[in-house]
Amino acid sequence: MYTITLNGNSSEMSCDIFPPLEVKNTSQLCLLSLQTHNSIPNIEPDCNTIGFRNSLGKCVNVTIPTGSYEIINLESTIQKLLPNHVTLFQLKADGSTLKCSMTCSHDIHFTIEHNISKILGFENKVYSENTKHESERIVNIMKVNCIKIDCNLISGSFSNGIPSQTIHEFFPSSPPGHKIIEVPKHLVFYRLNSTSISKKINSSTSKINTSRRTPI
Repeated sequence: MYTITLNGNSSEMSCDIFPPLEVKNTSQLCLLSLQTHNSIPNIEPDCNTIGFRNSLGKCVNVTIPTGSYEIINLESTIQKLLPNHVTLFQLKADGSTLKCSMTCSHDIHFTIEHNISKILGFENKVYSENTKHESERIVNIMKVNCIKIDCNLISGSFSNGIPSQTIHEFFPSSPPGHKIIEVPKHLVFYRLNSTSISKKINSSTSKINTSRRTPI
């Protein structure tokens, strides 16, 4: 029995094993645990702006720093970045409808490029001042609904009927910024695709992806 541990700060980790580990053709592999941090950003350059109309009728844009936010954190961050002419901004989540409400002392522009309307469930339009607006759609602030862990040593895993290298997948239950400790309750064993674990099979590689197959 062998245990392989990979450490690193990237979503793709690998190691060269020398001398090679020679195993039987019936050998199997499973994931024992994963430890990382929930630092998957939901505010990024393609979705990080909100606009406020001033007394001259012009739109003043606010850019939100890249990061991983919940609604309450997003509200406080925007409040700190508000233009001087804006005296009130509120953003509240509704746990019953899964929507959110928004109130502001000035018109809010969701017509500008890279605005955050889509993650809050609002339309790309202008929302009038001093009015409580409820989002038209449910909040979509969680960028991922599943984290997949891939390993190039296994065979027998399928995704939508297509062979894959996913050895485990799970939903991150830890809040943004907190540590993720994932220990599978039931170990799932996959057959190895080689009887020699070494560099010649591109080393032992593990990739951590979202359900959309994008690295995290």
